[in-house]
Amino acid sequence: MAKDVTRRDFLKTAGVTAGVAVAAGYSPFSYAANSKVRVGKIGTGAQGAFRHLRAIDQTEDMEVTAVCDVYEPHLRRAQQTVGGEDVPAYYDYREMLDNEDLDAVVISTPQDAHYAPTMDALDAGKYVFCEKTLTFDIEESRRIVEKCHETGLFCQTGHQRRYNPEYLKAVWLAREDISVGRINYMSAHWHQNPRDGWRRPIDPNYEPNEQERQFWTDLNQHLNWRLFRDRSGGLMTEFATHQVDIWNWFLGTMPRRVWGSGGTDYWRDERDITDNVALTYEYEVRPGDPGFVAVEPRIEQQDFVQLQRPYKVRANYSALNANAHGGYQEFIHGDLGTFELSEAGCYTMGERDTRDLGEAQERDQQEMTAEELADAITEGETQGLPPEAYSEKFRLRVEHPYAGADHYQFTAMAKCIKEGGKPYSNEMVGHLATVTSLCGLEAIREEKVVDIDPALYTFDFDTPDPYQYEDWPYAEET
Repeated sequence: MAKDVTRRDFLKTAGVTAGVAVAAGYSPFSYAANSKVRVGKIGTGAQGAFRHLRAIDQTEDMEVTAVCDVYEPHLRRAQQTVGGEDVPAYYDYREMLDNEDLDAVVISTPQDAHYAPTMDALDAGKYVFCEKTLTFDIEESRRIVEKCHETGLFCQTGHQRRYNPEYLKAVWLAREDISVGRINYMSAHWHQNPRDGWRRPIDPNYEPNEQERQFWTDLNQHLNWRLFRDRSGGLMTEFATHQVDIWNWFLGTMPRRVWGSGGTDYWRDERDITDNVALTYEYEVRPGDPGFVAVEPRIEQQDFVQLQRPYKVRANYSALNANAHGGYQEFIHGDLGTFELSEAGCYTMGERDTRDLGEAQERDQQEMTAEELADAITEGETQGLPPEAYSEKFRLRVEHPYAGADHYQFTAMAKCIKEGGKPYSNEMVGHLATVTSLCGLEAIREEKVVDIDPALYTFDFDTPDPYQYEDWPYAEET
């Protein structure tokens, strides 16, 4: 290698970002500069009311003009939240699609009730935001991707970390600055210890009205759907799907296999989902994958050509429902550093760089301020830093008021609808996370190693890029 080629230049050129071509979409709507995207809200329970409705209310270019739910208390609460009795309220989302002049729908129903309203809304010419997990069945998830291709519309999925500025900065640093070097291990956990065991309170005296009885008869089964395996994947589809999506995003590829176990070992009630899981996913990163990073030999016994061949990355995951230590976090481990990520804050730590880079110069640490030291770690410039620098965590600073990822994801959705384009968390992001989490669920339930067949997420048409990160709005502040 020529001496005037820096290590970072070498790594960046070797790790070429390979994106899938974005499917060409169209917008059937025309907007005045000050008009708002009209949204129908389907599902107004805890997630739909407390997070989505408030975030949409904070979104300048979006407004909820109709609400829909099959449980009367949730429906009326949502109606009052968005404007009172003047806002149309429906039990049947199909009537809402037929009767209301909507641009988009936002769906936060139970997981087994994502597919039908998503497909019907796309057929009705509406853009869709659907909470994760996209569907409870891989084939149904595939059909949503196909329907988006047929209609030219999109289905944005609720992986809100894709819009968190600190996560975006971490991905940008991993790809553009190679700041953590070659990723060689990942881990994540979601630990909680809910006093009520993940159970929602039920009014034993509640009597459903005639319209509610068309959709459900057992209030406990309806409100506590997360506890039953025919309606939910439990920890794997409630929590893991968020975090395996982060792994897929950073590596720019899908895992090849997964194995693990789980059980109902603490909350022994009528639930038939697991209350603890532990899994290992195995990725193979190849040249051309967005997350591939080439490396130089660290010792003379290493062969340069062999080092640039495909390599495996293993990722361990755990989720608990009876211990909250650690909360929820994702860790991305590279040979130059580590990202520690969560919605509470994203951090980076350096690794002592023991490579002999020849031209690297030792820094005069007496002249480095704390801010300069943080910048050096953040940018992966670890050569010559003092030992204590490698164990200290530095926040991924983003000079922008953080309004919350929900606000960012709905702002992005409105922008994509009004101006055209595909959201970061597009239908392929949702589909890949669905495949990853449901294969993990299969490994637990069947107690076997599950090979993740690329045919599950391969299509015979161009699909939107599920690994995009560039042109994020704060890149110039890095």
